[in-house]
Amino acid sequence: MQEIIINDELVLCVPDGFHVMTEEERSGLQMLNGGEWIGLSDPDRHIKVSVGWKKINGFSALLLSGKDLAKNSEKSVSGPRSAYGYRLEGFLETVIAGEKAAGFRYRYDAQQIAMAAELDTLKIGKSVYYFNLYSREEHKKESAAVWQDLLGMIRKK
Repeated sequence: MQEIIINDELVLCVPDGFHVMTEEERSGLQMLNGGEWIGLSDPDRHIKVSVGWKKINGFSALLLSGKDLAKNSEKSVSGPRSAYGYRLEGFLETVIAGEKAAGFRYRYDAQQIAMAAELDTLKIGKSVYYFNLYSREEHKKESAAVWQDLLGMIRKK
């Protein structure tokens, strides 16, 4: 199984069936929160994953909690996705690399296809990580299981 080092801090295992997205594949996607990112794709199961990261300043790093980051991310996602029928399903908490993470699930429509998505945020020191899952609504249960496995395999370097 291929492993990718993220921000010299986390190890992301690429699950079977996935490949690291090419620049051409990445060009069709944008990370709303800026920073660096990597994308994974499993075309057979219609799943895309992106992991983004960026540094935040010291004051914000002290004040912002995982829940704050999740709420801010939800506001950033809901605006641009409102034209695509954005619907918030709810906020959640999880554990990534042994650390508390917070996120949310939502639905939207892309080219008349019902989509399910999840965004989880993790703060480690002055670094913020954004873990995104995009899948077809019709495969939501299978995709959620794959997502949980992927998140469970992430570890600190």
